[in-house]
Amino acid sequence: MKQAGREELLAFLRDMDARLDGEGLKSRIDFYVLGGAAAVAAYGAPRGTTDIDALIDNERIQRKLEEWAGPGKELALKHGICFQPANLTLMLLEDPDWRGRCVEMFHGKLSHLRVMAAGKEDLILSKLSRYNDRDREDIRFIAERHKIDVRKLMACYQSARGYFVGHLPTLDQTFNIVLGEHFGHKPIKFDRG
Repeated sequence: MKQAGREELLAFLRDMDARLDGEGLKSRIDFYVLGGAAAVAAYGAPRGTTDIDALIDNERIQRKLEEWAGPGKELALKHGICFQPANLTLMLLEDPDWRGRCVEMFHGKLSHLRVMAAGKEDLILSKLSRYNDRDREDIRFIAERHKIDVRKLMACYQSARGYFVGHLPTLDQTFNIVLGEHFGHKPIKFDRG
């Protein structure tokens, strides 16, 4: 798979969107983009991505998009990018509030999909549980190029950690590393209860 930038992601989404012409949709489908594709397409991260991790609440349409654009499928092979349903169990998100903080991408360029990227703070939080080199780079880029309200980030984290099913002490430690490295903020203590 190639490393796709914003324009390649849009071309891939346009092909998926065109396939939805025959699906009898009465309204646009919200297509919530997370991960590297959101960092690249919504926030301008200079890196590329090989996939679009997205959440679609319409299961029938999600299955169709997986059939057409999932790993190894026709549109994935054509574009060198694949669609994957986002695995929210691996991401720290404040459900359902994070959806209200999303920003629309590619407005007016698609007929059937309303492409929404995770908000800045939510995108940062979604990268904490894995926190590999690419995640650190995405966080660094977003923190340097986009105004992040650290109090809002901390409030979102405090609320979202109640939904996290993994090891909270490790997550808290990672969040404190992010606060220090990217925002110059001293560590904060969390209630373990």
